[in-house]
Amino acid sequence: MTSIINIDKTKCIKCGICADVCPSCILTMGEDGPECLSETSCMSCGHCVAICPKGAFNNSRCPLDEQETITMPTLDKKTAYNFLRTRRSIRNFKNELVSEDKLRELLEIARYAPSAGNSQGLYYIVISDKELIKKITRATVDWMREQIDAHDIRRRYFMKTLAVYDKGSDIIARNANQLVFALSRRMNTTGNSNCEQAWAYVELYAPTIGLGTTIMGFIQSCAQADYQPLLDLLAVPNKQKIVGTLMVGYPKYKYYRMVDRQHLKVDFR
Repeated sequence: MTSIINIDKTKCIKCGICADVCPSCILTMGEDGPECLSETSCMSCGHCVAICPKGAFNNSRCPLDEQETITMPTLDKKTAYNFLRTRRSIRNFKNELVSEDKLRELLEIARYAPSAGNSQGLYYIVISDKELIKKITRATVDWMREQIDAHDIRRRYFMKTLAVYDKGSDIIARNANQLVFALSRRMNTTGNSNCEQAWAYVELYAPTIGLGTTIMGFIQSCAQADYQPLLDLLAVPNKQKIVGTLMVGYPKYKYYRMVDRQHLKVDFR
């Protein structure tokens, strides 16, 4: 056995499931049970430990004694379907800041979102300073005007948006009380997609703890474009990049109905 993998041979039934589910294909079944072909290629996903029916498998990168046994029942399909349908993008909030403890609780769930190659690697900056949010908004507006002048493909959309903004409606930051920025290392080429998965988890979890969220598309696009004035406002280190922006708060209004969407478009081949 390798240094990262240990098998309790008194429990192992040599079913081979651990090898079948290994995403890196580094496990194989030998005469005495599972064997690791390359421990340096282990992505620390924990599949092998989580799926062993007898609890015989242990991996030092995701130890057995740190994993919780699944005890919750599977949601019936109608409940799950309606839960997903009730998610709304919230843009109107009560004038009340979400506490640090509550925000930690919200962002904690993001740790369990899927990430490419189990790369994870996101960290967050929470902005609760209204004046700083206004500066972030103005920086985003400046960036959008520059994109219009540069004939960006989005220029017509930006022009319509800024026409609303210039009339006094904050369509950029929605008068947000708090913004959350997700960052990853620049060398992590999957940072953006990892963030999309993390935001999905956060947005679905938020209503269960009384919060509402929406992805701040304009600010997020500006940040992902590496607009230096915005990066300077947030003091983003050179080795980091912003991969997502989320608004969060206590919803001002309650929604009573589930809105329909475009019909399913699918081609089976």
